Amino acid sequence: MADLIIHRGSHQIGGCCTEITSGGERILIDLGANLPDSDAPISDDVLISKVFDGRPTAGVLFTHPHGDHYGLYKKVPRNVPMYIGPMAKEILKVLAARLDYISKDKGLPTVERMRTYEPGCWFTPAAGIDVRPLYVDHSAPDAYMFYIKCAGKKLLFSGDFRDHGIVGERDRLWRTLENFVPRGIDLLITEGTMLSRSSEVGKSLAKSEQELGEKAKILFQKHKYNFVLVSSTNLDSIMEFYHHTPVGMHFVCDAYQAEMILTAMAGMERKGNYPQYQRSRNHPVIRVLKGGRQWSYLQGLGAALKKPVQIAPVSDDRLREDGFVMLVRKNTNSAQKNIFEEKRDQFYSQDGQIIYSMWDGYLKSEHADQALIGFIGGRPYEQLHTSGHAYVETIARLIKAVDPKVIVPMHTERAEEFSSIPEFAPWADRVNVLTDGKHLNLDKL
Repeated sequence: MADLIIHRGSHQIGGCCTEITSGGERILIDLGANLPDSDAPISDDVLISKVFDGRPTAGVLFTHPHGDHYGLYKKVPRNVPMYIGPMAKEILKVLAARLDYISKDKGLPTVERMRTYEPGCWFTPAAGIDVRPLYVDHSAPDAYMFYIKCAGKKLLFSGDFRDHGIVGERDRLWRTLENFVPRGIDLLITEGTMLSRSSEVGKSLAKSEQELGEKAKILFQKHKYNFVLVSSTNLDSIMEFYHHTPVGMHFVCDAYQAEMILTAMAGMERKGNYPQYQRSRNHPVIRVLKGGRQWSYLQGLGAALKKPVQIAPVSDDRLREDGFVMLVRKNTNSAQKNIFEEKRDQFYSQDGQIIYSMWDGYLKSEHADQALIGFIGGRPYEQLHTSGHAYVETIARLIKAVDPKVIVPMHTERAEEFSSIPEFAPWADRVNVLTDGKHLNLDKL
């Protein structure tokens, strides 16, 4: 007997966990934390108690390094193997090492235990369950779909994906599907994040990462001091900001962001020729604020690249004279200002602007992040962002490409409306909306 269960994520964005069982063996796909301030009916603690209830687990497979997909990794029992992409593991090591400074529950040893899979290569995390990871485009680096064979059925688990980022250029996603996934599969489990966020596609939202970079360059040229609020894991956008920093200005970040950038650049070197992840011709030097004890380590990472990148400090005088594009983060310690707030207070009033490159829901919805709002502090800001998720037409193209017998939506707030969306009309009768915890018998597909 083979089953699929979405433990959490059938009717919400983030906090995902899906179980596949076959012949008494089971795997979990993703083990994500709920989004901040989420009102999800299943808490993180309840989810953990449901999935680790004494039954054996052959493995936990993570699709990509975003907290709403891997965030509960420290709750995985030590005897349960975890799997993730090789570059994603390196990114998580950087993330975990930073978070370990402020957490008693250390995460780096757990990340070190993770096993890695390779794109396009079959592996068998459980007897009777074969998985082929397919490298796809997403705002997180090293994201994967899973093509799965079990109990004589063919499944495609989309994870979070899109086709308008750096990895999605030149139809890479569609060529991957054509080469590795046959038409007429039994089941497609697809994300549907943008079904409830279609209004974001407007004047303030770039349609693609390439367009984001082009618009950023225009914005940067209007002001001398540019503060860019962007997630440190949204590396496609960061690399676009880096390459579109005007000549003569400095591209500036802190040591943590520099390590993320250099780790991603090294990982993308191994994946192929992605010019956006290579050294900028106009900015061979990345300026780092307060490198401290990390200077020599960061300089070594930069020097090891095929096209080496220099890592160097920068004085306030140089910043004032030349101008800059500075990656900034919110302050998680309200007791004192962080370095970015200090630079904001020092330069913004002279000729500065804030560019907000994150989901607008963090400023305006029930998920509003007060620390982000506090950094902006009522100042005018320009919103420049592109979604990390597939647009409706992209999901429709995925369905057409693999022609599934059954479609299960997840990672969406509009699962019930999926079959009524005009773009999905040709496949409306194939949609099966699950609820969290409901079994789908794969044998009957």
